[in-house]
Amino acid sequence: MNKHILSLLALLLMLCACGGDDTNQKASQMLSDARFALKYGHYAEARDSILSLRQKYPTAIEVRKQAILLLDSIEMTAAADSMKNAQGEEWERLHIKQQFFERKLLEDKKKDAE
Repeated sequence: MNKHILSLLALLLMLCACGGDDTNQKASQMLSDARFALKYGHYAEARDSILSLRQKYPTAIEVRKQAILLLDSIEMTAAADSMKNAQGEEWERLHIKQQFFERKLLEDKKKDAE
């Protein structure tokens, strides 16, 4: 009986391990989709892809770390892009937002390197 339980546990562990790879692959694909959207200036689509990734794949930790950095890049790029047409107080607000995300990205990359 103990052999059957051990066999069942071993099978269960193998299934869980395989599922993790699939989760990471799916999460990585969503991250790739977000990068593609950012490349072409589709900021809302890029944000939505990352937010969806975070909800669907909470255990894909390494991909989620990359997604956080990408989300900061999306916000920074969107602010810089919006600054082109902004004036006065709106330009100032967007400039402050862009600077904030630039600093945040630098800090996140430093923490990631540690």
